[in-house]
Amino acid sequence: MATILVIEDIPSVMLSLRVVLEGGGHTVLCAGNGDDGLALLRRGGIDLVITDIWMPGKLGSAVIAEGRGLAPDARFLAITGGAPNGSITPDHLVGAGADFGADGVLFKPFQRTELIAAVTELIPAVALQP
Repeated sequence: MATILVIEDIPSVMLSLRVVLEGGGHTVLCAGNGDDGLALLRRGGIDLVITDIWMPGKLGSAVIAEGRGLAPDARFLAITGGAPNGSITPDHLVGAGADFGADGVLFKPFQRTELIAAVTELIPAVALQP
């Protein structure tokens, strides 16, 4: 199975992701902000980074950009509900082709099956069990 880093500033979302991923047999590391996430990524051994985009402090897009230099073999999955003030919605982002520099994007709210499909696509050798 994979080692997955989840970077999410909302504790309930982080917990939900952790439960699904650990339920699939993965090792899950969690960080509540971008700086803490990058510190964990520097340690190595991360297969997939799942990062929120709109967080206080360092944005997820910056985490992805810096993270690619720190862990060139890791894959990156962005999760977002749009802009924090509602000025940009997922529909706007899809229309603009925004990927935040990630290998994949999930728009909140998403279903467990969508998370499983995204993880399977990004790291098929260590896919989650349904």
